[in-house]
Amino acid sequence: MNRNLHLRYDRLRYIGIDIGNSGIKACELFIGSQSLGEVWYTRWLFSTSAHQLTFSESNPSTKVAVDDPSWAEALVANFGRDDTKWLISSVRRDALQSLKSKLETHRQSLHIVCLHDIPLRVEVDAPNLVGIDRLLAAVAASRRCEQRPLIVIQVGSAVTVDFLARQEKKDTFCGGAILPGVPMMLRLLGQAADLLPNIDADDITDLPGIPGRNTTDAMLAGCASATLGGTIHLINRYRNEFGCNTPIVISGGDGDRFAPHLPPPYVVVPHLVHHGLAAVAQAMQEE
Repeated sequence: MNRNLHLRYDRLRYIGIDIGNSGIKACELFIGSQSLGEVWYTRWLFSTSAHQLTFSESNPSTKVAVDDPSWAEALVANFGRDDTKWLISSVRRDALQSLKSKLETHRQSLHIVCLHDIPLRVEVDAPNLVGIDRLLAAVAASRRCEQRPLIVIQVGSAVTVDFLARQEKKDTFCGGAILPGVPMMLRLLGQAADLLPNIDADDITDLPGIPGRNTTDAMLAGCASATLGGTIHLINRYRNEFGCNTPIVISGGDGDRFAPHLPPPYVVVPHLVHHGLAAVAQAMQEE
């Protein structure tokens, strides 16, 4: 990239928004350097406990209800400027509509990223129905690792284990697998079983010890082991079919915690979706 182009990118201001099933992340995208600013993060509230919004990744336990307007107001207050363009990846329609309405009220420029923006071939039954976060993660992973095929994993409220190949000299998203993450699995157990408690555990620091000596510890051990075991099983299936050295790019809220338990080779890339949004922003600049 020549110096003039680099300077032109640095003068532009893009804000990347990743609206997920467990929460929302926002940060500035620095296109010229392909880096990210400080990440603003809040989780969705699934109970009636109090919340307080912050603008730092250092407090990821902060929570807010999706229908509470304070989170959208806080986003605009923190990032909104006249020269800002918001690039939005969303897998929650209710949160997307709330943010879209707030941005339009404040006359902010926004672009909801869709399949048309993805610089990959998408070879699945219904390309328009693939979660945009999965496609953005695949875009970012393809730039971080040159080897093909490639396994792309995101570990959050749901876990996706996707497969990227090179077909006819083009990077191709070939689909993958989706399984519940630890927080989602715990919520489902608490809701479906009358005598099991509702456990609010959004992160695991490591695999919980076994045997669990109480119901909560037993549920934590079971859910964490099921999620990790299913992920490893899928990796082994991919590698048995496509090559034992197929590399992994892993991200997501629990990505760095799961990674040490995965069979190498792998690389951990935090905020993979936001790096995908930065790639989309760069492509928009170059049009």
